[in-house]
Amino acid sequence: MKKNLILFIFLGLLGCSSIKNSNEELIDIACPTVFFSSESSTYVSGFEDKIDLDNIAFKASLNNFAFSGNCFSDSTINNYLLDLLILVEPINPENDTISLPIFVLLYDKNEQLIDKQFFRVNNTLEYNQQNSEYNITEVIQDLNIILENDKKIESMIIGFVRIE
Repeated sequence: MKKNLILFIFLGLLGCSSIKNSNEELIDIACPTVFFSSESSTYVSGFEDKIDLDNIAFKASLNNFAFSGNCFSDSTINNYLLDLLILVEPINPENDTISLPIFVLLYDKNEQLIDKQFFRVNNTLEYNQQNSEYNITEVIQDLNIILENDKKIESMIIGFVRIE
């Protein structure tokens, strides 16, 4: 029994040593201005190579955003935690699966592109059992945008990746 207790204490101490130093200083930094791409703010998904009105599964549109708390920097990276609201309108869904490719372009104060980041948003369409139809679905996705702390972001553009 004592051997098991010693083993659990040892594992607990070993596990705690891998946690980041809680004394590391976090500095609040200015959150960048966020824009939605006017050309890529709507995403249409279909179930054939050629999309027409008969084979569109759903239409998604970027709706809103908010930063989750303050943007901050530690000793190595800048962190920008962004909540993104996407509205998904079912048109002719084959199933309830939503998969949306998102891009984020990061610019400095001179409007020079300094980084591109890509995300995949996966969710399911809301289904109404009473009328046997899919509802417009609000998808809230957290994007954790990380960049080396020697680069400063002034603005970012968010949009859907076009798959052709």
